[in-house]
Amino acid sequence: MKYTLLAMAVVGAALTMSPTEAAAWYCRADSPSAYGWGRHLYRHRAVRIALYQCSIRTPRYETCYISWCR
Repeated sequence: MKYTLLAMAVVGAALTMSPTEAAAWYCRADSPSAYGWGRHLYRHRAVRIALYQCSIRTPRYETCYISWCR
């Protein structure tokens, strides 16, 4: 019984300390002919993912820009 309660307490503590979906940043990057999405816990990482996803879909000599981040 003690071990079951201890295991439940450890799992509960681990779940409350883990990041949730609400804590994640969502960013969108656009170019004249393509777009890309990025999602990450940190904003600068979400921006980089969105720009990378946009750049692999965009033809040469077009530039991707961040449209928004939330």
